[in-house]
Amino acid sequence: MAALTLAEVKAAISVTHSDDDALIQRLMNSAARECALAKYGEVPNYSAVDAVDDPLTVPELAQGIILMVRADYEADPAEREKYLASAKSLWLAGSGWTL
Repeated sequence: MAALTLAEVKAAISVTHSDDDALIQRLMNSAARECALAKYGEVPNYSAVDAVDDPLTVPELAQGIILMVRADYEADPAEREKYLASAKSLWLAGSGWTL
């Protein structure tokens, strides 16, 4: 499975420069942790035998991760909660789980 890349996230949030690459990568990792907490209830050890997939490698979870990167990159706390609710809906869609 191909992991969500920095280039894909930058394109999705309309960032064309490389000045913030390290920041955006940290935001991606943070969003993936937030996704894992929402979806799995914890941040698992992805290298363990029979471990669940890292959210950055699951295409169905990518849009929610991108939403959270956008929310945090734009740093609007009022909008972040709306983005988080949308991201959780995407992460939990089809799982039978509810918010």
